[in-house]
Amino acid sequence: MRAVVIRENGGPETLKVSETPMPEPGEGQVRIKVAYCALNPLDTHSRAGRIKWGVPPMPFTSGYEYSGRIEKLGPGVDAGLMGKRVASAGTWGGTGEYSVAPAKSLVQIPDGINWQLGTVYYTSTLTAWHMLHTMARMNKGDVILIHSAAGAVGVMTAQIAKVAGGTVIGLVGSESKAAYAKGYGCDHVINEKDDAEWPKKVKDLTNGRGADIIIDGNAGPAAPKNFACLAPLGQIIYIGAMAGPAPDVNISMLIGGSQGVRGFVMYHAMAKTKGAEFKEIHDKLISGQWRFPLNPARPLSDIAQAHDDFENRRTMGRTIFTIGGEV
Repeated sequence: MRAVVIRENGGPETLKVSETPMPEPGEGQVRIKVAYCALNPLDTHSRAGRIKWGVPPMPFTSGYEYSGRIEKLGPGVDAGLMGKRVASAGTWGGTGEYSVAPAKSLVQIPDGINWQLGTVYYTSTLTAWHMLHTMARMNKGDVILIHSAAGAVGVMTAQIAKVAGGTVIGLVGSESKAAYAKGYGCDHVINEKDDAEWPKKVKDLTNGRGADIIIDGNAGPAAPKNFACLAPLGQIIYIGAMAGPAPDVNISMLIGGSQGVRGFVMYHAMAKTKGAEFKEIHDKLISGQWRFPLNPARPLSDIAQAHDDFENRRTMGRTIFTIGGEV
């Protein structure tokens, strides 16, 4: 079968479509005929060698987030799963024509959600929902500051925060991204590339108080700027480090502001709620109240360019690749 196999760490140019053996499901596993694969940030991190946790030993087939139809069952798997449409996040292999995943890790795509949306809604939407509700315990009237507000998690966070009664300030890196984020419900958008003093702008927009919740997937050397516009009792939630590691945090400063800094992994939050959030998420997406920022599907041959666009912050919304299509 054809797949993108990671054989060495490197830049986007190392990504090639090649032939690789068909995978076979083991105990508790299923084989999936892949329909579409999303470009997940972990795909770029694993390719570049920026992370080690959760990454299989090389060589491995890339693609951390994908959809498909179950077409073969391993020992011990419920026969009723045969033929089901499923989404997988947390098991690699999505850039292959077929993948193998633990049956218990899959989410069935509900009726009313098409293949392409079913590929991507799961991680970004659940990440946004849990950050606001499970971790931050957002209240009506809170001010939410979102880094990378034109990305998929940023867009979904903005819409979920608005429905919950929040005021949303988006940070972006260009005027085109500012217009994009505004179209998905941000009350205010700041182009941080043109305004290095963006924390002051946040304070001005909040009458000097600052943001109650800051969502940051970039981190990096500029991360301490978050503290310049964090309200008393506020919290910063880090969900990634696209700009590199953040400097160490001054604990005395946190005590003085009654503030918090937290990290976030979606699966810990999901274990707490045990799926109670799915009904609201499905209803809001199917009704169109929440709109997922899904870009037109690209051929897998575009994968190197897509990684380059993502890492150089040229991407808005979510990128997906056609693998087998409507299977």
